[in-house]
Amino acid sequence: MANLTHKELLLLQDNIAMCQDTAQFIQASVNNISDSQLRGMCEQMMREHQQGSQMLAKHIMQAQTQ
Repeated sequence: MANLTHKELLLLQDNIAMCQDTAQFIQASVNNISDSQLRGMCEQMMREHQQGSQMLAKHIMQAQTQ
């Protein structure tokens, strides 16, 4: 992977923050959901957002080690 430009780095960092914020919002919502099927769907969405932020952070780390 090529080195990231400053703008690309900022965009990745913004996307990481958005994924983390969304995961936190979903987690807070899950605590108020009584329907088990809906709760499961929200928990899956939360995991996907957490994985997305981890994937983006991994791209930043790989770019910085090159």
